[in-house]
Amino acid sequence: MNEGLQDRLEKFGLSLYMIRITLAASLSWVAVHSLYGDHYLYFAPLAAILITQGTVKASLEKGFYRLLGIVLGGTVSLIVGRFLDIGILSILLILLLGIGIATACRINIQAVSQVGVTSVLALTFYHDHYIVWRVAETLIGVLIALLINMIIVPPKGFVKVKSLALEGSLLLADSLSGMATGGRDAAKAQKALTRSGELLAKSVRLRQEMQFTLSHYPCRRGLRGMTQATAHLQKVHFYVKEIADELSLLPAHYAAADWMVEVAGATADCIALYGTKTLSDAEVQRSLQESLRHARDLQLAWFSELQGICPLTAIRDLGAVFSHLNRVLEVIEQADYAAVSVAPLPARAEAARSIHLVKKGLSHKL
Repeated sequence: MNEGLQDRLEKFGLSLYMIRITLAASLSWVAVHSLYGDHYLYFAPLAAILITQGTVKASLEKGFYRLLGIVLGGTVSLIVGRFLDIGILSILLILLLGIGIATACRINIQAVSQVGVTSVLALTFYHDHYIVWRVAETLIGVLIALLINMIIVPPKGFVKVKSLALEGSLLLADSLSGMATGGRDAAKAQKALTRSGELLAKSVRLRQEMQFTLSHYPCRRGLRGMTQATAHLQKVHFYVKEIADELSLLPAHYAAADWMVEVAGATADCIALYGTKTLSDAEVQRSLQESLRHARDLQLAWFSELQGICPLTAIRDLGAVFSHLNRVLEVIEQADYAAVSVAPLPARAEAARSIHLVKKGLSHKL
């Protein structure tokens, strides 16, 4: 399935999630029918439907808790059913024992609810083989659902995740550079900031869906780098939001001053440069370390100059803006170092050499 076909199918409700559930439930029914005939055919498809989630990890957790609840609830029902007939007293005792034991053992709430469901059903259909069939068919449904989750994945998933994160980083840079200009540009910057947060969050969600899938293995190194990159960009996004809030409280002659535009623009360039360097295949002409040093020097130079010409109340408010701008640079510097640590060895050695030379003030020799 290609990406264009998937988008067209989703318009008619044929989402990837729905396709996973349909296939998992159907294959579970076929598997159980071929093994057991006509006994309790609904448990395997039911388990496949209920445990299918957006990620393999979430499906595995839900399947485990479901099986745990079935075993515990079924065991309690078998014990109580030996001594009491079906009635209000036996149901009350089963629920008190099953749910009480599960709660006392601090078992996940999903397993606790399954204990109650299985306890009542086991008592209603009480006989020796019910629990065995229930566990076996649920296990079949869980395994098939996990297999479908591992195989049915979005087309070109890694490329899409990377492009979303890249677009989010560039919008984040645009939003920071546009905040200090005031007027319509400030309103556009706020929209760009909101959109960048949505794109970064969507990138994280889609990346999580790729974990433990068959398509995850060939690009596992890239996904590891993506995890770090998006985590750092989300931190940057938080600080940019703080900058936007602080700028909105400043008088216009400070928030939209030329020096503020220059400082915000230099910081935004570092965000865009990091995003392009880490999340795209484009060749970066400028050194990120040099851009970080230039932006930090601008921040220090302007803040030092402003202390001599601005009142203390203005310095207090401007200090909050400059503090968040500096934190943006620190996060990008940490992110760049983390990107070097997950890079292949030849590239890592070259990047480490570049950083070493930049720190010595020898970047012109590169």
